[in-house]
Amino acid sequence: MQTQRRGLHIFKIVILMMLVLMLAACGSTTNTAATEQGNEADTSTVAASGEQTDGEANSSEEAGKETHIIDTPNGKLELPVHPQRIVVDGYLPNMLALGIKPVGATRWELENKVIQDQIEGIADIGERSLESILELEPDLIITWVNPAADAQIIEQYEKIAPTLVIPYNHFPDIHENMRYFGSVFDKEVEAEEWLTGLDQVAADAREQISPYITPEDTFALMGVFVADKNFYVYGNGGYRGGEAIYTHLKLNPPEKQRNEIIGKETNRQISYEVVGDYAGDYIFLDQGEMLPEVWGSNEGVWKTLDAVKNNRVFQLDPDLFWGNDPISLKLQIQEIAKMIVEREQSK
Repeated sequence: MQTQRRGLHIFKIVILMMLVLMLAACGSTTNTAATEQGNEADTSTVAASGEQTDGEANSSEEAGKETHIIDTPNGKLELPVHPQRIVVDGYLPNMLALGIKPVGATRWELENKVIQDQIEGIADIGERSLESILELEPDLIITWVNPAADAQIIEQYEKIAPTLVIPYNHFPDIHENMRYFGSVFDKEVEAEEWLTGLDQVAADAREQISPYITPEDTFALMGVFVADKNFYVYGNGGYRGGEAIYTHLKLNPPEKQRNEIIGKETNRQISYEVVGDYAGDYIFLDQGEMLPEVWGSNEGVWKTLDAVKNNRVFQLDPDLFWGNDPISLKLQIQEIAKMIVEREQSK
């Protein structure tokens, strides 16, 4: 009986194997026919056009490899038309504002509080870890390091992927900034839409503060810098909210600041003795809580200023006002307007 059962079992296996071989043969025949038909169609298409290139024949495969040459502050650069894996060492919020999500960014940029709701999935490359960047296999790296001071960093990046170098604070204002990146990434429409929104935010903010200030009121932008134990006056560039205060809110700087710094210098170190020459009716102060530590016995000079005596000093939040990016800028404009309105309404 067992012998019969074993024989029957072997018979079933043989039949099953024959069926599998028959199905495989049918599939091969079908694929061969389909391939021959496809080849005939391809031949017909080539014959009809007479101009098809190898790249066109593999267009779907090569689409992501198309490149173009752009002008940069560091010379001409060939980069992908539509890069898919961007790593940034600077300009992360600019990319996000245009709807571009990099695959990696430096740790300090990922700590920017104004973009915390937009960074999920972006890898942390630490403090420019080349190993981390390599693992991400970027097709483009963007950095704002200075070519003169950081040539070695740029050289290392260029060994990994095409590297777009735009030095920090290179653009005079946000409009040039966003339009440049819009042109690089075929996002001109998105850039203009974003700028239109920013201009509306600024117009609304100017309207909010207009009942509380006069065109004659002056607003100084100053700050303590603990690292070098010095005191600074800032211009209308990207430092400490200068662009928000002077370019977009159009607040009036003190005469000496307007004549010497606005449009000319991003910042200037000044001594305690001349701080009164640059002070305005109002003062926006960066890191003001550090003033006693830095000024020491000279703090008495600060207390003689009219803005200080009349409670017209606004303490700036470094987490917001140290950001030199489009998303921070929009929030800086709104925050400055809010501080002015709330201070004046509380009197």
